[in-house]
Amino acid sequence: MDLPHKKRYILLFTISIIIAAAFTIDVAFHPDPLLDQWTAPFAQSLQGTIWFDVSRWITEFGSSTVLSILAFLFGLFLGLKKRDLIGAGIVFTATALGYQFNFVIKRIVERQRPSILALVDGEGFSFPSGHSMVSFITYGIILYFLWHYLKNSQRYTAAFLAALIVLLVGFSRYVLRVHYLTDVLAGYAYGMVFLLIWILFYKWMQHKLGRREKARSY
Repeated sequence: MDLPHKKRYILLFTISIIIAAAFTIDVAFHPDPLLDQWTAPFAQSLQGTIWFDVSRWITEFGSSTVLSILAFLFGLFLGLKKRDLIGAGIVFTATALGYQFNFVIKRIVERQRPSILALVDGEGFSFPSGHSMVSFITYGIILYFLWHYLKNSQRYTAAFLAALIVLLVGFSRYVLRVHYLTDVLAGYAYGMVFLLIWILFYKWMQHKLGRREKARSY
């Protein structure tokens, strides 16, 4: 990895860690943070509206079923079509472990949800939002690999769609009141942290394999 890209990744990783830590500390010591006090009434006002109904549909794009299928299919594409077995393994693992990391954080913080809604996976602890966090990881890692196979115009279209889906999924969790807004924002921050870890791990593995192949050629 060249130095400018490495510095960019490190800077983004550092910022994401700071934001995630700030939200976690705030929620741990203040059960009702100011941001949630300010934004909760708006979510309550959307109950029973068309936006609530639409959110119940949108939130499925961040469900464990949809994300697992996407990761599986795209992993197959990388492994069978592009012969990138490391990339395929990382896509599978990033999504699977994303849920495990999310569960661990939730067990540590143990924040109660604003409301329970089992029909949209709105059960268990609230912080951080699993839909937001794992959506960020899954759509992000898929976009990272797609970026190498798409043309410029296609790249930006894919990036826009991925970002839009992730944002709408997070917003839907807030509208459905199964998460506070801080849960969603923290989910994005943690998602970025783990996404960058997997990207850097992939680059490190490529570098290691490249050195091995080079050594064999002598």
